[in-house]
Amino acid sequence: MTTPSDGTRVTDDAGVEFLLGKKIAEGAQGTVYRVASYPDFAIKLLTRPQDLERIERVRRLPLDGLAVASPITLVRNGGAGYVMRLANEMKPLRNPYLPREFGPREDADWYLATGGLRRRLAISANLASTVAGLHARGLAYVDLNPGNVMVSEDLTRDATWLIDTDNLTSMTEPSWDIVGFPGYVAPERKRRSPPTTLADAYSLGIIVFRMLVLSHPLMGAATFGTEGKTADLGIDLGQFPYVDDPDDDTNRLLPSSLPAGLLSLALSGRLRRLCQRTFGAGRLTPLSRPGSSRWREVLFTALDNVIECPRGCGWTYYRLMSNCPKCNGRTGPTTMLTVYPGRPETMLSARDSLVVAESVTSVLPRHLWGRYDEADAILTVRPVTDGYELTAHGETVITNATGQRVTRMAKPVGNQVSRVLLSTPGRPDRTIALRSVPTA
Repeated sequence: MTTPSDGTRVTDDAGVEFLLGKKIAEGAQGTVYRVASYPDFAIKLLTRPQDLERIERVRRLPLDGLAVASPITLVRNGGAGYVMRLANEMKPLRNPYLPREFGPREDADWYLATGGLRRRLAISANLASTVAGLHARGLAYVDLNPGNVMVSEDLTRDATWLIDTDNLTSMTEPSWDIVGFPGYVAPERKRRSPPTTLADAYSLGIIVFRMLVLSHPLMGAATFGTEGKTADLGIDLGQFPYVDDPDDDTNRLLPSSLPAGLLSLALSGRLRRLCQRTFGAGRLTPLSRPGSSRWREVLFTALDNVIECPRGCGWTYYRLMSNCPKCNGRTGPTTMLTVYPGRPETMLSARDSLVVAESVTSVLPRHLWGRYDEADAILTVRPVTDGYELTAHGETVITNATGQRVTRMAKPVGNQVSRVLLSTPGRPDRTIALRSVPTA
């Protein structure tokens, strides 16, 4: 079909007429438009009208509670497609976070201006959480690439949604008619193997690596010495080693490049090992790859350990670095909040730790109980004079060692550790500890 221009009117199967607005995304299977007068909705018109049957199947999939722009109603009059909910201030991830070619603007200032490390980690973690949520429901996304990821245009926000749910498939009865997007496809899918959650995890890893390091994980010295199309095909087939492979240095990033500098700055130790497993042993052996839930866990942990430059240059980096990578400002001690299972007298090893921010820190169900499907804060911590103000939400109660309710904790000094008990009905108790941690 011919893609309509802005101003086309279409009607859905509920009899509602929509006026198409600005085009926001386009791919081989169709084009996504904003809807005039309905700022929080979008419409995808399909290239092939016969694909509506597949969209009907997608509507029946269990997608409630996930950040996925699933079909609400079908469009049959004026075109073939579907209506989906999508916040007005979102745009595709592909631009400006993932430049196709580097030029003078892709420097440290550009990296900061387009979100810096903290926002890139937040978007990556949110994406991994949505993909892991799909996988937990027995679904594969099939065509994960930056063009199908929408993010907040506002740099102070990190909302992340998946669109183009056309290819979602149940792993019990997988069906597909596409291989994947060039540059983001798993090698076995390029060889026409069926879609799997581990193929999705490989594509997720590529997006995360490109978000953080600004280069493909298999694009290094060896690919630069290979003819363009041959190199692209070799990357998709997994024929080149990972750029940070500890046992093979033939495909390293160019030493003077921005990605080479970002490799050690943007990847935490756990992220670095995760990438090595995914693009090393897991590149051609899917069962050796970490799944999406592991990506989610490691990315959120990395995000929780990021600080902002104390000298105010705006750069965000991992708390264990002794100096700001951009301005070389000295990193001082960081107040850390650590969550322990059980009561103070029976504390086991820590289950999670996060930096206490200079503004407000939210302690979430994922920190306390590993619940990534719940987003509302259980506890918020706000700096005040000589300490921190605690606000418990819902039925949660915070008590001290004598069982008295508390709303403040002293600011730890030196080796001091402040502890309180967090109790939420129906959930295991947790001990919250604050301590001051010096840099490495």
